[in-house]
Amino acid sequence: MKKWSLLLLALTLWTCGGFYLFDSNDQNTSDPVINLKPERIVTAAPNLTEILFALGLGNNISGVSIGSDFPPAAARKPRIGTFWQPNTEAVIALRPALVVTLDFPQQKKLANQLSAMGYNCLTLQIETVSQFFDTIDTIGKATGKEDAADELAKDIRKKLEDLSAKIGSKEKLKVLWVIQREPLRVAGTDTFINELIELAGGVNAIGETIHKYPPIGSEQVIATAPDIIIEPSMGTDDLVKQKKEAMKYWSRFGNIPAVALNRIYCIDGDNVSQLGPRLYEGVEIIAKCIRPEIFETTK
Repeated sequence: MKKWSLLLLALTLWTCGGFYLFDSNDQNTSDPVINLKPERIVTAAPNLTEILFALGLGNNISGVSIGSDFPPAAARKPRIGTFWQPNTEAVIALRPALVVTLDFPQQKKLANQLSAMGYNCLTLQIETVSQFFDTIDTIGKATGKEDAADELAKDIRKKLEDLSAKIGSKEKLKVLWVIQREPLRVAGTDTFINELIELAGGVNAIGETIHKYPPIGSEQVIATAPDIIIEPSMGTDDLVKQKKEAMKYWSRFGNIPAVALNRIYCIDGDNVSQLGPRLYEGVEIIAKCIRPEIFETTK
């Protein structure tokens, strides 16, 4: 499976077990490291790697987590273990001046171990779009890249604002976001996926749920009556094959609008399954599913 499909599925299983990977507040979780201008940086998550590259710090990165393969130069960096199981010894071997992690138990354990040994660590929450922009600012301050951080954030916000203006006040269509089909599991409203749907001009077809990524049955699918069904890539199969399988699966719900009007979309999961510098690209992909007409050019 692609890395972010695996990550999102693992997050799903964790939250369904009654635990939450991230704290609920909207703050970064370690005291901010200010203007270190570090020459050697280790990142423990692919989206953190992408942010550092976007700030012009690619040459300063000495190690990344397995799965960090964008931009292409990231794939050539030494690995320090997986997103879920970072290797402390591998990090130490790289002699980092700064280690950047996310705020959930496995990576917090890594940061705590390294901090006790005198390493500079920055632990961040990126569970919401707001936290993503906060993270850009915090990393910029920690690395002496405040101006680049400001420009990156402004650029992404400007693109989102332009898209919002293009969408205007059009009726918000209901989107069912499918995490997996067997068993059927979808993205709830208390997720960053819900934010992406709303930024793209849609509304989540699922109402309030106990879990962030709840399992649902046939009755709920019918009751929600989604206008659009979106499936991010869930495996190594190409999107054409996934679309064929999706059409076969959803054909049993012939009376719901998304199926009746053939509004079932299979999209590349890389841009929509993480909060990183490609945030706008992900939102645009979703918007093209919801409102394809606003992207049509007049000949």
